[in-house]
Amino acid sequence: MRPIDRGPVPLENGLPKEVRNYRDWKADLIQRLGNYCCYCNMTLTDSIQVEHVIAQDIDPRLGVLWDNMLLACGPCNRSKSNNPCPPDTHYLPQFHNTYLAFQHTNPTPHPRIVGTDAVYVQYRGLPANAGKSANTIQLCRLDRDTSSNIEQINDMRWKLRLDVLIQSALVRSFWNSLPVANQSAFIDPLIIIVEGKGFWGIWFDVFADVPAVRQALVERFPGTALNCFDTNFLAIPRNPNDPQDTL
Repeated sequence: MRPIDRGPVPLENGLPKEVRNYRDWKADLIQRLGNYCCYCNMTLTDSIQVEHVIAQDIDPRLGVLWDNMLLACGPCNRSKSNNPCPPDTHYLPQFHNTYLAFQHTNPTPHPRIVGTDAVYVQYRGLPANAGKSANTIQLCRLDRDTSSNIEQINDMRWKLRLDVLIQSALVRSFWNSLPVANQSAFIDPLIIIVEGKGFWGIWFDVFADVPAVRQALVERFPGTALNCFDTNFLAIPRNPNDPQDTL
């Protein structure tokens, strides 16, 4: 999960922007964060939803507050619903280095559909907290596999992750086949591919040993939290001085 920083309240005519409807933040959020779900990191091509981090049912005062808004896909937003998700019990992309908390599992063939695999989001391991990771996965149902009922569902995140996992491996194989002197010229096309495919964390994992690609993935995706990476663009805890959880 890509860690993000949405930045301060956007300005309008030199003053902090005010809205009456939370959906009016959509253009600003896309500009700051890109057209990606902040939870599963799927590319959002339509039906982009402005999502309340803290549900309006929990605290109506936050109904139009900029600092309470993110972008989400339909499956993540519906799963999250009005369930509470405070940052002391969940890993959230605007508060933590969520890249360190989650990984994508290797695909496992689905027993009922020949040739069909599902890719899930899973706890990565230390330094993340397993309980908080599990809470976030459950919150957005990032482990949901609907491949056994594919004709009647609209949550295809498992398949989109699988497609990107396969495609990223092919792209990495092509990268490896290039002469070292030509690899830097492929970074621009690579970023264009990632922009279109989404699932930033998969690509960061696949190119984890390539500093120039790590740098491009951090710097060229809008709203990526720079304080979650060191000078070599390796992931580091976001809250190093927190005695409870440095992530």
